Amino acid sequence: MPSRFHRVRHLLTTLPVLEAAARNGSFTRAGDELGLSQPTVSRHIANLEADLGVTLFTRQHNQLTLTREGRALADAIELGLSHIDAAARQVSITQKQLGLTLACTHSFAHGWLLPRFSSLRRATNQAPIHLVVSYWLEDVDLDEIDLVISWRTRGWTDWPRLALFDEVTYPVCSAAFLAQHPGINSGDSNPSQLSQAPLLNYVERDSDYVSWENWFSHFGCSYVQAPDAYRFSNYHFMIQAAIDGEGIALGWHHLVADQIAAGRLCRVGPAYKHRNAAYTLEFRDDRSAPDRLSPVLEWFRAEASKTPEISIDR
Repeated sequence: MPSRFHRVRHLLTTLPVLEAAARNGSFTRAGDELGLSQPTVSRHIANLEADLGVTLFTRQHNQLTLTREGRALADAIELGLSHIDAAARQVSITQKQLGLTLACTHSFAHGWLLPRFSSLRRATNQAPIHLVVSYWLEDVDLDEIDLVISWRTRGWTDWPRLALFDEVTYPVCSAAFLAQHPGINSGDSNPSQLSQAPLLNYVERDSDYVSWENWFSHFGCSYVQAPDAYRFSNYHFMIQAAIDGEGIALGWHHLVADQIAAGRLCRVGPAYKHRNAAYTLEFRDDRSAPDRLSPVLEWFRAEASKTPEISIDR
């Protein structure tokens, strides 16, 4: 007995290509969206036209126009994919309804949350906490998220917020590195001394981040990063390089306090508090049941309060 959808089964790869080309009005833009080259998109459409025996696009002076048959098929595909997407989202929400989904960056996940995650699970009575971890929060689909750890001054959403940490930064290095470079001890009283030391640099994609330039400027020192300076695209990797003795990193207090307490890092310069920036937990309260959300908020509030106090030098 033939499959109910045998007529279109072999077209399932090609049909989304037609939908993207119709919506974008361009094979090139459709390819960019789908991660395909323009010739590949063109070949998919040509094969589909050959299989169906109709012309789907008219091509004139580099302009694409859907034919009547092309429009009918593209509309049907868009409708079908919309239904599938909605059903998939609903299934996902149903699967996660017993827990909450938390989004954060890799640096926060590795530097702060991972060592405490078992404690969070116990605090929520083992209710699932689904993590969405990304290098940049711009890549996170907020429709799928219940809570997000944000560092942005203006916040990431219009949801309610729970304050977690002030943004306090200071230089850190390993004890072994400090022993090999005793001169950097004077960085506490004379921050400019650190400008001649091997500094580890992080790629700050968001302007709200504090960079070495910001830190030196705050203490009245000039600093120009060397053109050939290595820049880490991952904050956790940079901190690990500091632990390994490769140089001095600019550490965020809440992300390096545990490493300092464990003796893996030492603070070697004054602390700078970015007075207009802070880390917050933003939470969606329109679909999250209070009995699931409240224990998570209380846990974050309690854990954040355990962060060691630190004096701000200026």
